[in-house]
Amino acid sequence: MKTMQIGIDARFYGTKHTGIGRYVQNLILNLAKVDKTNQYLVFGGELVRDEIKEFANFKWVKLETRPYTIAEQLINAIVFYNAKLDLLHVPHFNAPIYYPGKYVITIHDLIKHLSVGKATTTLPHYQYLIKHFAYRMAIRINLVRADKIIVPAFFWKDYLIKHFHVPEAKIFVTYESAGKALTKKSKLNPPEVLRKYGLVKPFVIYTGNLYPHKNVPFLVEAIRQFDASHEHHLTLALACARDDSFKNVVETDETIKFLGYVPDPELAILYSQALALVQPSLIEGFGLTGLEAMSVGLPVLSSNATCLPEIYGDAALYFDPRSLDDLVRKLALLFTDQVTQVKLIAAGKKRVREFSWQRMARQTLSVYKSAVLAATK
Repeated sequence: MKTMQIGIDARFYGTKHTGIGRYVQNLILNLAKVDKTNQYLVFGGELVRDEIKEFANFKWVKLETRPYTIAEQLINAIVFYNAKLDLLHVPHFNAPIYYPGKYVITIHDLIKHLSVGKATTTLPHYQYLIKHFAYRMAIRINLVRADKIIVPAFFWKDYLIKHFHVPEAKIFVTYESAGKALTKKSKLNPPEVLRKYGLVKPFVIYTGNLYPHKNVPFLVEAIRQFDASHEHHLTLALACARDDSFKNVVETDETIKFLGYVPDPELAILYSQALALVQPSLIEGFGLTGLEAMSVGLPVLSSNATCLPEIYGDAALYFDPRSLDDLVRKLALLFTDQVTQVKLIAAGKKRVREFSWQRMARQTLSVYKSAVLAATK
């Protein structure tokens, strides 16, 4: 097979773009480890330029069009076409629908299909309706036109087959993994980090954004019910990767602490001091934050929704994300039962070893090869 010229849309590169950003970053950095043969054009901002400059077969192309815009659809199509790629990988649903070349997309989830309405947006309603229509059109077109589709869990593969009638042979599952950033030894002083964020032990932590499908108000209410019915009180730390426009959905006080963006070294310290990470989502694409917590020995309480049981296996304590009583009971169990804590920590560390970013990169490279080979037949 001849050397391929592969383009990757890396505008979401980096941890500030939450789960998609971590996926894109780890995909590129690990492709650089496993593939020294093919040539890569990486389209994105200066952060990705700086991180790939030592890789001989990777070349940076500046591209900073805003996601989910008309400019993205028109300008990106021209930029990608002029690059004369053998294959393009757009690691999201938003590949330019007018791009005429061969391409692969990654569908991380279908949350925008399953979580809809005024509560899911800060836009005026008419703008939301326009953007939602454009999203549905783009995803349906790309599910048909894309040569291959990558998803992070079998739950989503089955969903695409059942609800969008995508051929099974077109969809590939590549599990993601926990990064190593949180496992690096930190010189930070835990009491100083706790003081910085106004936290006192015991506390549980939630990491992610505050969109409605994340079910954070449910978690807040569960913590308040727990504190009202137990002698010992818990604090809830909300670590959000960006200044979230939905912050006003949560009323903060001495029990509920909104931390904003927390850098990985400080997040690792907070994980080491927390009682548990709580994942209350109604819908998740993969559940990366739970694996990251497990990697540093933090017990995970997780909802039993969508793909989460598939990813966490027996390494999490599950609850019904619509039952406050169930979550309060599970919080109490974890709070009082050291045996359960120890079992979850051990199971979590074992579970994390079953996932690998490098394996994900190798599997993705195989998808690239199959897409290009299929195009030449």
